[in-house]
Amino acid sequence: MAKSRLNPNLSAPKVLIGISVFLVLIGGMVIDPLTSFICFMLAGILVFIAALYRTRRLRYIAFVLLIIVIALAVSKVPEGSRHFKVYKERSQSNPVR
Repeated sequence: MAKSRLNPNLSAPKVLIGISVFLVLIGGMVIDPLTSFICFMLAGILVFIAALYRTRRLRYIAFVLLIIVIALAVSKVPEGSRHFKVYKERSQSNPVR
């Protein structure tokens, strides 16, 4: 069965890089810091998998994108920890009855 452009191979490095760029864009637009951190981490995992393939040019692109994703994820850690601390305090002060 032949693959068409409308049905791409999801394990191809170009597709993995495209999905990770999409996740980085979503993570940058989301207001919740924990959700954006999760999007950045998923993008990092996909880029790392794409970097393992043997194509040299795509490997370089994947490593550059991986560095960008790591920097974005690290920048969300302090904001996410503050958000989680506030969430934990609210959940402990208002127990479910």
